[in-house]
Amino acid sequence: MIFGAALLGPECRHGLSGERSSWLLFVVGLELPVPSVSVLPVSSVPEVFDRWSAGERSELIGSEFLDVLASVPDPRDPRGRRYSLMALLAIAVLATAAGMRGYAGFATWAATASDDVLAQLGVRFRRPSEKTFRAVLSRLDPADLNARMGSYFTAHVASSDPSGLVPIALDGKMLRGALRAKATATHLVSVFAYRARLVLGQLAVAEKSNEIPCVRALLTLLPGSLRWLVTVDAMHTQVVTAKLICATLKSHYLMIVKSNQAKILARITALPWAEVPTAATDDSRGHGRVETRTLQIITLHEESASLRKQSSGSLVNA
Repeated sequence: MIFGAALLGPECRHGLSGERSSWLLFVVGLELPVPSVSVLPVSSVPEVFDRWSAGERSELIGSEFLDVLASVPDPRDPRGRRYSLMALLAIAVLATAAGMRGYAGFATWAATASDDVLAQLGVRFRRPSEKTFRAVLSRLDPADLNARMGSYFTAHVASSDPSGLVPIALDGKMLRGALRAKATATHLVSVFAYRARLVLGQLAVAEKSNEIPCVRALLTLLPGSLRWLVTVDAMHTQVVTAKLICATLKSHYLMIVKSNQAKILARITALPWAEVPTAATDDSRGHGRVETRTLQIITLHEESASLRKQSSGSLVNA
């Protein structure tokens, strides 16, 4: 097992103030076997649209993905259905990929799509309206849909990463457009595979709660057959969360250490950073400031007894 600590020291100049700040980052890693995963292809919507424009009539959406959409239970009475649930969901996916949002956006995309495109989805003659999308999609079980989509995307992400280690970020955001009068906006925590740019799962934060229980619940849903590199912000630098990642998932984590973990922050700060060379620097301009970031890394091997004595307890249990 290898323990490591890294110091990120940004020098920020906000206008002329010369304000400086710093924060700490550390990694705990495990040497793990690489699992074998079967390939599950997904079509790239923009690329397929380009091929359609050039006259190549290839699949608009991969058949495996359509099978996932077709497996979603339809809440409607079988009598009088004009459009299949699979077609409505596929249009919603394609419309979202094209930058459209909401039921009105789905209907607009359907109204302007070519006959050939809609024919692939089994939609002919009359196009689905905003009322249709609203009436059908609002009745679906979000948890069931999330589980089906998440399982499919997880399999795709695992098969597309040759390293066998899947990097993911867990973070919470207020749902855009979800605020209603005298109500709290929906707060979702999602698992985002940033190399593939896919959401593998998400949960809503309960009222009078925070993101921590949601992050732990999402971690328990990840398949143990894969190995993950989990990144979280400082709120989730917690003993229970770290043990869940390392002991249960047998995976890696990358955690930010700030003042909410004062003891470990002090121990990491006490490491001999003055003796550590700078591994990388980055300069950026934006938001009214110039920012220079430096990266220093300390790797604590078993033979580094003097350093390990200072930090191992905190790093393992953070």
